Amino acid sequence: MELDYIELENFRQFYGEQSIAFSKDQDKNVTVIHGANGSGKTTLLNAFLWLFYGEVSLPKSDQIASERAMAEAGAGGTVEIEVTLKFVHDGIEYTAKRSKTVRRERSSDFAGTEIDSDLHLEYIDDSGNRKVRGNASDSLRQIMPERLQDIFFFDGETIDELSALGGQDKIQTAIQNIMGLTILERAKTHLEAVRKRFEDEVAKHGSNELSDLYETRNDLEDRRESLKNELDDVRDSKKKTEDELEEVRQRLSELEESRELQEERDRLEDEVSDLKDQIKSINSDIGDRISDAGYVPFAAPAVEKTAKMLRNKRDKGEIPSEIKTQFVEDLLEMEECICGRHLEPGSTPHQNVQQWRNAAGSSELEEAAMNIAGRLSEIAAEEDQIYEDIQELLTQRSEAADDCQQKEERISEIGSQLEDLDTENINQLENRRQDLKEEVSGYERKIGGLETQIEDLNDDLDDVKEEINEAEEQNEKADLARRRAQMAEYLYDRIDNLFQKYQEDVRSSVNDRVNDIFQEIIAKDFYAQIDDDYSLQILKDIGSEETVPVAKSTGERQVASLSFIASLVSLARERYNSEEEAVYFTGGIYPMIMDSPFGYLDPDYQQRVSSVLPRMAEQVVLLVTQSQWTEEVAGEMDAVAGERYYLKYHDPSEDPSIEYEYTEIVTEHGGQ
Repeated sequence: MELDYIELENFRQFYGEQSIAFSKDQDKNVTVIHGANGSGKTTLLNAFLWLFYGEVSLPKSDQIASERAMAEAGAGGTVEIEVTLKFVHDGIEYTAKRSKTVRRERSSDFAGTEIDSDLHLEYIDDSGNRKVRGNASDSLRQIMPERLQDIFFFDGETIDELSALGGQDKIQTAIQNIMGLTILERAKTHLEAVRKRFEDEVAKHGSNELSDLYETRNDLEDRRESLKNELDDVRDSKKKTEDELEEVRQRLSELEESRELQEERDRLEDEVSDLKDQIKSINSDIGDRISDAGYVPFAAPAVEKTAKMLRNKRDKGEIPSEIKTQFVEDLLEMEECICGRHLEPGSTPHQNVQQWRNAAGSSELEEAAMNIAGRLSEIAAEEDQIYEDIQELLTQRSEAADDCQQKEERISEIGSQLEDLDTENINQLENRRQDLKEEVSGYERKIGGLETQIEDLNDDLDDVKEEINEAEEQNEKADLARRRAQMAEYLYDRIDNLFQKYQEDVRSSVNDRVNDIFQEIIAKDFYAQIDDDYSLQILKDIGSEETVPVAKSTGERQVASLSFIASLVSLARERYNSEEEAVYFTGGIYPMIMDSPFGYLDPDYQQRVSSVLPRMAEQVVLLVTQSQWTEEVAGEMDAVAGERYYLKYHDPSEDPSIEYEYTEIVTEHGGQ
């Protein structure tokens, strides 16, 4: 989208017809609009919102008519309010106009009663013919989706909320919006509604038992959702407490009287953490060793008994046997001894040979006996080894536990030393640190309890769902509705998986862009990062391994938030220019309209942000106060400001000749 001009007529304090022509010069792509506080900068930003979406975010939002125009109309008179915008989108030239006519009912009435309203959208087709869009509202929302308004129309004085504590939801929502992932969220909501509707049909045609099971399932899901919400709240509270605890730790590290003790405590706490991990690993090794060979001590008595039996057999000459059973069987079958004597069945020689068959050994028995003997020797050796291995692991665990206890005792001593210091700040900080640690421990216990309850509910839900499936399968009339409900649930799960994947992909992409832009602006050795929980963090490295969050100033938060918005605009532009087929959002080239982007920045940051802003979008509109138009800002902006305007505010308290306030848009240079 490329803006051409905007015209306002009697919109809030913009009395009569006022207009702004936006710079379309690629090298001078910034339009600057100067105005004092209260002169109408935010109103001008809202003119875009009213045109596109029919909404304003201003005090007395129902009163959009100019007070001066209403006063001149008199009781019973009417006032016409209009906002017209000419722009080009995807190569098509559009002119959009939203209008509203209100009647002033009485002399004290400045809001008026609406008597007519209209939204008109014209465009010029490929043949140069002027045509009208049938559904102007939907068309404008497709051109500038409402979900993107906070990205491309924003107030710089509140944008730092993105990087403040609790800004994760706004970051996550912005990422979902720029990707068009809200369509997946809506699909999930619709599928959930469809599933429940089909289940109602199943319940209608099914048995009372099935209805009761659905009611039980819904009750369990409600309880689980309630616990999940509570778990999210507790985790959020824990995160905030940990952030404050980190700030206390940093403060103790900075104070001269406590620095050495705090550094020692930090080191000891890291060592204790490593020792606990070591103990956990040793316990795992002990468990694995017992799992692999724990049977050996229990099998030892049977092993010894078997070994004794085999020894007796060897002593009797039965193992190994010199005469094989098959050999004796062959002699008896041939009825002839090896000496050539005839073996008559029933005769004494025949009976003597038969006795040798009873004493002969089989090859299978001998082979089994040899294998058993070899394995018995291995088991005997393994019994000694397992005792030795476990004893060694127990010794290592005991040494690690003793070391851990000594370090924890020293940590406790350091806490007492810090509490005993006469310096009031250190005493208070240490006491606060102890309180915060106890709070974190309490949150961790509560989180563990809630997670256990949720796991139990999940198990109960699995059991109930299994019962539901069995009951549904028994009901032929409800079979079709059951399959449809199952398909809706299947699609819900598939879409949810896609939603999580695409969301993480774009979070990772935006994370890299945010840091690049942030480091280009920031003057310190910091970097920006969007965590897995979608919090916008400012970090710094300590040494070669440790990374810690930085206590952010308002200016640094504003820089981080601006970097985030810039990265989203960059992503939208990249997707629009990409030849790859987009999944949900094709991207777009949009202008950025920013109200007071320099509010909390010091001169150095103002200069750095000013140098980056023109590159944030194809077209940039800045609404700034004169106090924000510092030497540093002007030094960067003068070269890229293709159009510049001034909001001239007429104040009745300063000019007795006027009765009601109004603002004129005055061209400073280059405007129309």
